[in-house]
Amino acid sequence: MIQLVKYGNTNCYYIEGKNGSILVDTDWAGTLHLFYKKIKELNIKNIDYLLITHYHPDHMGIAQDILDNMNTKLLVVDVQKDYIHCSDKILEKDKNTNFNPINTKPVIISCDESREFLKKLGIDGEIIYTPGHSEDSISMILDNGGAFVGDLYDLKSAKAFNDEKINNSWNDILSHNISKIYYGHHEQTINKEDF
Repeated sequence: MIQLVKYGNTNCYYIEGKNGSILVDTDWAGTLHLFYKKIKELNIKNIDYLLITHYHPDHMGIAQDILDNMNTKLLVVDVQKDYIHCSDKILEKDKNTNFNPINTKPVIISCDESREFLKKLGIDGEIIYTPGHSEDSISMILDNGGAFVGDLYDLKSAKAFNDEKINNSWNDILSHNISKIYYGHHEQTINKEDF
């Protein structure tokens, strides 16, 4: 089951497998009360893992709050481990929020280990490295055709950029028989007929 958890500027997604669940991304610091309101509305009671597509402020702002309050573990792909704190200074400067930097030891896996890890949760898919928007960008690809790509430039924009790194990431994503793309900021998902 996939649910859109939109409570601010960023599309976050709850994926429930047979044996566990993952939340893909959070929103800005200061949105925790909106997050709780939204998951109550969606009847989400448990989040086993939090996976952040990239460590920009609008995707990891309340990560530590969720980890502290919901008994959730942070799932980090090894290509991301040096970027976990890259937004801390930005968020700490905002005096209107109560930002809590990530201070929890994460569960670190490689992309090669991701299929086996997800399978234990009852989720069929894998996590792939998709740099382009940022050097720490990853995407979760489900076997049912869903691709959670965070802020990777949409296909139309990617063609205009004509950037080798972005093109390679999209070629990797599309090689997985994708039927639906879940973006971090588009109002709704983009279906296969749109790309």
